[in-house]
Amino acid sequence: MTTKTITSGTFSTPATSDAGVSTRRMTAALLLILAGLVLIFTVGFAQGSGGFLHNAAHDTRHAATFPCH
Repeated sequence: MTTKTITSGTFSTPATSDAGVSTRRMTAALLLILAGLVLIFTVGFAQGSGGFLHNAAHDTRHAATFPCH
């Protein structure tokens, strides 16, 4: 007589775990890119309050030796 034992459990394969990590990394990358674009356009087109936000970003670019115009 032969007895087969079936165990229940969750086993993660490398392909499954890599897909989860890849998805999380892609989501994080897309969110960071979106946040960067929002920041660039917010500072670039800031006109209110005497241009304080725009001028602060402008001066920071000069202080970091990046050309801006």
